[in-house]
Amino acid sequence: MALTSPRFRNESALRGVDAGHAILRFGAHGRHVHLLQIALVDLGFSMPVSTLSRDYSPDGVYGRETRDVVKAFQRSTPGLSDDGEVGPLTMRALDARFPKLTHRVNLHFRSLALSDVPFNRIMGNCERVYTQYGIEARFASGESLGLSAADQRRFSVIRQNCDWAMESGEFADLHRLGTRVPANDVAVYIVNLFQETTVGGCGGHAAIRPACAVTHDCGPWDVAHELAHVLLTSSFTPEHTISPRNLMFSTSSTAPEPPAFTEKQLKRIRESPLCRTI
Repeated sequence: MALTSPRFRNESALRGVDAGHAILRFGAHGRHVHLLQIALVDLGFSMPVSTLSRDYSPDGVYGRETRDVVKAFQRSTPGLSDDGEVGPLTMRALDARFPKLTHRVNLHFRSLALSDVPFNRIMGNCERVYTQYGIEARFASGESLGLSAADQRRFSVIRQNCDWAMESGEFADLHRLGTRVPANDVAVYIVNLFQETTVGGCGGHAAIRPACAVTHDCGPWDVAHELAHVLLTSSFTPEHTISPRNLMFSTSSTAPEPPAFTEKQLKRIRESPLCRTI
């Protein structure tokens, strides 16, 4: 019986549990444990020990607290024995509690430069990050911007440093290019280069124009990262984390598996007016 929840079905280790190839128990650790923990938190189970870190939380460690919370979930679910282990029956019960995506963010892409990787991979990677938490990062529109020769020269390099508030300057002018995006959607601009050569993306924007920008050679998770800056806003701290497993790590990641959010980051993202309940 294959997993159907968008939160679990793309995680190979959890598919293995569903298929009876593995059992999650005390001592297990990894991203798959993190996804189970955050699902349990979303169901209302408290995990104060596992959520201590501000950088990777829940911690992905199947310790005593996780075992006890799994037992509590099992006791609340008819047909499960409270052994504190996640085997096929418990995995399927969790899967059934999250049958669909619960939130949506609409993305409108505006391209000034051809990306180095296929667009479907850029979009697909963004979807993978958010889907594991029940959020749909939805492609709403795409537009290749036909600029005048003067604008091509002007925007070949964005000569403004990235900041939170972009009410004027090249970023503000950039975000006005192309078809206007609905107020509660997010525009994503693909550009050639920033003058800050170590920067691959920027989530700063004008207050009334939610937008971010990435370079043509951005990393696999950079669109998801800059989108998160827009959703979290400048008031969220820490702006960046010290854990490379977190999406908001300050350096672009090339890891093959999607980076994670903390439960506090998720709470703020879900509260954003740009992230609507569906």
